[in-house]
Amino acid sequence: MDLAGGTGSLLRRWWHWLLLLAGVATLQWLFRTVDSFPAGLDTFFSDPIDRFARWSQANRRTHWLFTTIFNPFSDAVRVGLNSVESALLWVPWFVLPIAVFLLVARSRNRLQAVVASLAMAYPGVVGLWEVTVETLALMTIAVLFSVLLGVPLGVACALHQRVNQAMRPVLDAMQTVPAPVYFVPMALFFGIGAVPATMATVIYALPPVVRLTTLGIMEVPSQAVEASTVFGASRRQTLRKVQLPMAMPTIMAGVTQTIMMALGIVVLATLLGAGGLGQEVMATLTQRRTGRGIATGLTVVAIAVVLDRVGRAIAGMDRSTAPGRMVTGMAIGGVLSLVLVGRVVGWIDFPEMWDVKAFDPIDDLMDWIRDNLRWFTRGMNDAVIIWFYLPVRDFLTETLAWPVLVFGTAWTGWRVRNWHLAVFIAGALTFIGLIGMWDLSIDTLTQVVAAVILSVVIAIPVGIWAGQSRRVEAALGPLLDAFQTIPSLVYIIPAVTLFTVGVVPGIIASVIYALPPGVRITALGISQVPEESLEASEMFGASPRQTLIRVRLPLAAATIMVGINQVIMMVLAMVIISGLVGGGGLGFETVSAVKNSDVGIGFEVGAAIVAMAMVLDRLTQAGADRFRPPAAT
Repeated sequence: MDLAGGTGSLLRRWWHWLLLLAGVATLQWLFRTVDSFPAGLDTFFSDPIDRFARWSQANRRTHWLFTTIFNPFSDAVRVGLNSVESALLWVPWFVLPIAVFLLVARSRNRLQAVVASLAMAYPGVVGLWEVTVETLALMTIAVLFSVLLGVPLGVACALHQRVNQAMRPVLDAMQTVPAPVYFVPMALFFGIGAVPATMATVIYALPPVVRLTTLGIMEVPSQAVEASTVFGASRRQTLRKVQLPMAMPTIMAGVTQTIMMALGIVVLATLLGAGGLGQEVMATLTQRRTGRGIATGLTVVAIAVVLDRVGRAIAGMDRSTAPGRMVTGMAIGGVLSLVLVGRVVGWIDFPEMWDVKAFDPIDDLMDWIRDNLRWFTRGMNDAVIIWFYLPVRDFLTETLAWPVLVFGTAWTGWRVRNWHLAVFIAGALTFIGLIGMWDLSIDTLTQVVAAVILSVVIAIPVGIWAGQSRRVEAALGPLLDAFQTIPSLVYIIPAVTLFTVGVVPGIIASVIYALPPGVRITALGISQVPEESLEASEMFGASPRQTLIRVRLPLAAATIMVGINQVIMMVLAMVIISGLVGGGGLGFETVSAVKNSDVGIGFEVGAAIVAMAMVLDRLTQAGADRFRPPAAT
């Protein structure tokens, strides 16, 4: 009886592991002779889309759907882009830096005003003024659309719970989808050029302003709303005179975040023929000119600095300390006078000073490093491919039967959360296989896993170090800001120069791009551990290392898991960039689909990336919830 009871207790404790082993063994044996996932929905999914793409191309100028909706809308956006670009080029070059200085200086921060003004002048100094203005025009229209759509949506979400519940999964999906995936449907409806790039930018950059507008409205103190109602204000008056003004700093923070996200995609918009700085970055990638890539990347950083400082100045402006109407009027009059003088004298175009060739010595340095460290770079490249990438990819595609991977991942979802997540994961993975994207997705997954592992191995120790030291965190701040601001395409140029085209440059660029959120969120989790817990650990005689291992890390585990989640999302966002340099997988297929206007394949690849991103996102979020202490929930 004791033996039977012990066996029963053991089975109850380990039955889920036995289920996993039994399922894996059974599925592997049953499907051992099956070569690949049966792509039963491949043509079913892509052929109708291809037929619709051919129909849209043939009827773009005749069918009412285009003549009355898409074409007029496209023309309006194009007119807006051309008008903003023409206006910025019509204004004498020196007026924009001065106007930026005056605008930022209104917040009483003269140092930031000088920095923003110099940043505004930098593109002209390196000979990129016109392409920068072209990118600014696209940014202006895209951000304007995002704000005009996002703020009302955010208000509706804040005031109506049903709208909020309906919009939440939509916003989650919009933030999960890698930005270039939007290029395919935009090209289908709007063709090639700046217009589809603008609309893709709007979709990608919309969620932050919606979410933060909702947050700002909901955080307005209820006492203020009740007081407005008591004094007879209608719901609309309360919104306009109380809630929106009090939520304005949060709304402006959302606008600033939208601007940063829009900058991140306008560089990739060159795949749609948008031109601007993206075209310059792509040219430097093709030529493998690291120096010129850095010059162009710093131009994007300069625009980010300008827009960020202007946004912060507007959001943080205190009316009580802001300049009066007379001073403001004099400043506007002075700017208009400068415009007039510049037009009369002819100081319109930025004077030739330097150009991107000034950064060519960096190319010589990279060539020297490549030639003298070839033994290391080529050795590392071959080691990653031979000892990790190829074995893992071949094991998952050729050795392991596809149902085993589906079952094992679904089992993991069941263990970390519930059977609902398990069913979702099984359905998403099965969908990827049925549309014919299984092998390509496994290829991409292998690269994602490699980049995530490297990012986590670096980010968590550095984040723990920064979380325990304010000085370290402050010292790392500018470096992490640069990593987040510099276009991801720029990272990959030196990687390609040193490691040649292939998988490794994409992994390296992904690691650099994904490090900042991993480090920052880990540091946040470590620094937010309650002081009482640390003091209690010290009172019981624990050493700093013991306190870290037994107190800090367990209490910060949920936050660290959120950081890992963000690392995964950032690495997935780099899938397309990796495809540009021969990384293969879904990234290469996306680039090929956009360039060749292969809409059906583009939709399939986009759907596969979305499904993979949602599976990884749900798993890591569930893991974070399991680590979260009960008191925090």
